Amino acid sequence: MELNCSCRSPRPARQKQIQGIHGGGRDDDDDDEDGDGGAAEPGGRGFRGSTFLRRRMELDRDNYIVPADGDETKYTHILLRSIRADVLPKVLHYCKRHAIATDDDRALGGDWDAGFIGSVDLDTLYDLILASEKLEVRGLLGLSCRALADKIKGKSPRETCHILDIRGIFDGRGSFTHMLRSPAILAIRHCCVSRDARRTYGHLNSRLAGVVLIEALRSICLLKYYPVFDDANHDLKLVEKALAALNIVRCQDFTQYEPKLNAFKCSRYYNFENLAFFDFDKESSFQRGPPLHKLPSPESIQRYCLNVISVKACESDVGYPISVFGTVIARDYVDYRCVYLFRRERDDPQLISSPDDMLSLIDPCRALVPIDNVYFETDLKIKCDGGADRVFSKGITEFNWVCIPTYKQTMTVSVYSFLSDVEFLCALVHEPVEATIAINVLKGPCNISRVAASTPGNFKDQIVPCESAGSPSVVGDGESIPLTRSVVAISLDRKLTLFLVGGDACEHLALTLGYSDQVLIRKMGCAVLEVIVGWTYVPKREMPNMFKDIGKHTRLLL
Repeated sequence: MELNCSCRSPRPARQKQIQGIHGGGRDDDDDDEDGDGGAAEPGGRGFRGSTFLRRRMELDRDNYIVPADGDETKYTHILLRSIRADVLPKVLHYCKRHAIATDDDRALGGDWDAGFIGSVDLDTLYDLILASEKLEVRGLLGLSCRALADKIKGKSPRETCHILDIRGIFDGRGSFTHMLRSPAILAIRHCCVSRDARRTYGHLNSRLAGVVLIEALRSICLLKYYPVFDDANHDLKLVEKALAALNIVRCQDFTQYEPKLNAFKCSRYYNFENLAFFDFDKESSFQRGPPLHKLPSPESIQRYCLNVISVKACESDVGYPISVFGTVIARDYVDYRCVYLFRRERDDPQLISSPDDMLSLIDPCRALVPIDNVYFETDLKIKCDGGADRVFSKGITEFNWVCIPTYKQTMTVSVYSFLSDVEFLCALVHEPVEATIAINVLKGPCNISRVAASTPGNFKDQIVPCESAGSPSVVGDGESIPLTRSVVAISLDRKLTLFLVGGDACEHLALTLGYSDQVLIRKMGCAVLEVIVGWTYVPKREMPNMFKDIGKHTRLLL
């Protein structure tokens, strides 16, 4: 599809052109004669509802064509291969309608929109979603996505496939998928040199290699096969289109206007996979690895894992202190499921008093493996007593270990959104093993203000399992020191260092722990502490079969 955009009212549409929305003319949605697409010509008002077209007009301001028939209008050619010829005029019609709408029209806009979207069939609705997403027509995108979402509201993925007639995903009814990949059909596709099945039948038998394929072909009536083959291709394209539209609908659920960036942004995981049926809220089912003493060989250990050392709200547009609640999750290639790093309800917010305060992270259910990118999603709010809670941070960022400089062990990534800049400090761990720590007070009381863990010599990048916000915590006999995080990953060839700081800054304890150290008893001031360490390794895991390929262009993440 080639689109001619003009800054003034354009010349009349020629034959084999789609007459789109004209700045000063009538509204026509006529198709071109052969239905293969042509040049749509939106006028001055028609294209303004499309952010994509406006941007292209601005970027290509000096790249235009002036017709040789005396018309001085400047046309910018934009190639739109993915938009159907009969759908583009509908998109431009919507744009012009909303561009010229009066206040009274806007008050009744819901009726016009309902009539507009209600007049299209399901196939055209898919095309409108794809076209409005491509052209960035926010109003039409929201309208068409809501129309499709209403059709499947409250339905399971299987019910959704049944309602939208999407075959071959869950129920095995996708015979077209298997048909297109069968040996007989692959042979036909390779050997056919003519559209006439009668004339090519002899050529097929002479050119096929393999007795199995010949026998398969003999069982097929070629006069009946070709329509089936065409239907199979058609059905497959419809399924791919429906899945692409559903993917956009799902992503729209997590897309909102981002005031800091002055743009619409998706706040949850999205990538090249199709997420039409992906469960964004399902937690990872994998747990920690086996005990270290059961390690078969060093080759069984994952090459890398990731330590999230700290998460800080290093910028706040509303100042400090603030009470924050919500979630911070991570995803990796293991199963793309939720691995929670921070989770607090509204009744239990954390007080952040300065940019240096760290969120009280919790232990992830398993180690994060950065073979591919690791994605961090924030959904944090500020608790406001006597008023509505405010969105503090809602967005996504990714950690790519190849970006870490060779001279550094850590890297910082951030989510810059809404009222904050949330910063993640991450460290890459080579051949990782995990230490699970517990500290008991055998004889007390014991005053604890801080517990930190790191590798020997690295006193800057410390994981802080325990830190008192105000006065030191007093732990009595037989009690355990409360640790928000008890798991630390270190390299197989390194040791773990623990730093315990009491109520008095001079009262502290430093321990260096190796794999043979499981229970240590030490004195800190007048208290006697028992430090228990359990060692596990991060195993190489076989990724579950979460992907399903549909056709050539769709890869579902289930």
